Amino acid sequence: MFLKKLVIVVAIAALAVSAVAQGGGGGGRGQRGGRGGGNPNSLSSLLNRADVQKDLGITDDQKTKLTEIRTNSRQKMTDARTAAGDDRAAQQAAMAKIGEEVGKEQMAVLTPDQQKRLKEIFVQVRGTQAVLNTEIQNDLGLSDDQKAKIKDLQERQTKANAELQAKVRDQSIDQTEAQAERQKNNKVLADEVEKVLSDAQKAKLKDMGGKPFTAEPPAGGGGGRNGGF
Repeated sequence: MFLKKLVIVVAIAALAVSAVAQGGGGGGRGQRGGRGGGNPNSLSSLLNRADVQKDLGITDDQKTKLTEIRTNSRQKMTDARTAAGDDRAAQQAAMAKIGEEVGKEQMAVLTPDQQKRLKEIFVQVRGTQAVLNTEIQNDLGLSDDQKAKIKDLQERQTKANAELQAKVRDQSIDQTEAQAERQKNNKVLADEVEKVLSDAQKAKLKDMGGKPFTAEPPAGGGGGRNGGF
């Protein structure tokens, strides 16, 4: 069962730190160590990657607009956190709303052809987890029952990862260890999502990837590659 597997992953993380020194480490944020945070399930999450911009043929004018959107979004997020105070639920709701707005603004900068290609790259980069994107779900023709199952899986993963972050805050584990466990959680999620899809949907998802995307190593060598706002 998905939740049971995630709980085991969290438990492993807790046991592991008993043999190592405590402290705050580095590590990425978000799924697969996204370089800028943000929602890794949005198509626009890849737009600050140089290799993605190169493939899309992003112009200097478009780069300027995308940078302005990201800069403005950071201030909006800071203001939203301040307004929400210590209410984490309110913070999360505000971040989700801002993230959705920013994603729409970023996508509006692209031409229709660039939007289509970005979706193809997104499918290649995210693999099975591309199905967590609602637009991809609609393209695949997922039923309401399938969408509900995937939503439940996402919520279970979010809970498991929140527990990991709580351990980081109380210094039970560091960021590097937490990131490794998040990656395990992501693998479990991908495996479970794949079980929800029919064989025809799996084949269609593969076809949606389009022509091969050539990813470039991240600057500085390591870390994740998903972009953010």
